[in-house]
Amino acid sequence: MSRVLLVDPDRAGLAALEAALNAAGFRDVSTATSASFALTMLERNRPDLMVSRVGVPDIDGYELCSIVRKDPSMTGVLFLLLASPGDEAPEAMLEEKPDQTLAGDLPLSAIVAEVRGLLGARRRIAPEPPAAPVEVTPGLNGSLGVMDLPEIAKAVALGGKTGELLVTLPSGRGVIVFDHGRLVHAEFFGLIGETAFAALMVAAHGAALGEAHGNFVFHQLENGAANGTKTIHCDLKQLLLSAAAEIDEGRPGAATAPLS
Repeated sequence: MSRVLLVDPDRAGLAALEAALNAAGFRDVSTATSASFALTMLERNRPDLMVSRVGVPDIDGYELCSIVRKDPSMTGVLFLLLASPGDEAPEAMLEEKPDQTLAGDLPLSAIVAEVRGLLGARRRIAPEPPAAPVEVTPGLNGSLGVMDLPEIAKAVALGGKTGELLVTLPSGRGVIVFDHGRLVHAEFFGLIGETAFAALMVAAHGAALGEAHGNFVFHQLENGAANGTKTIHCDLKQLLLSAAAEIDEGRPGAATAPLS
């Protein structure tokens, strides 16, 4: 079970994020309201992932990340930095950068999704030797109950693949097109582009809640080039965060719409 350490001087925010992670299945979550106390906790219980706000009074999040990165005993500890509106990054970015930085007033679901993504990615890219990292290969197919749609999309992107990800849900079918790992097009319920991608993610989430799940299949294009259709211009991370925000706000949208 993955261990997560949260650092936030705001006790209410800390408790809310801890509860959200617990609800998402993360049971081994520790909390600290100061960086100095977090460093003390690190000596006793090495986490798999640290999640820290930038605005920690005693040692800010950037410096805390630097301390962890320079400690040989902390090698392999992932670091997620949360920057609130108004937080300013150092003029010279530290060499010891976090694994990911989320900026803005984001919903808890977006933070939980990033935690799951970071820990899931590490599991996929660090199998027992000599096995290679898991990647999406031509013709890969399976159930969305085993691997959720955001994870599949990230795997295609990380693998730099070109092809079509076909998704079949109880409510209908959708397609996501990748060109050398970049998401360029999506279709679902007569929608296209970023709107279609968000609706497909919401629908997949709704199907999972109902334990209907659905399935997927990835077809890699033999010629290694997409068909030229480009209706999506945002990167995958931003699209997933936007979809997570819609899910958090309870917008059923395509998840409940009847198939025409």
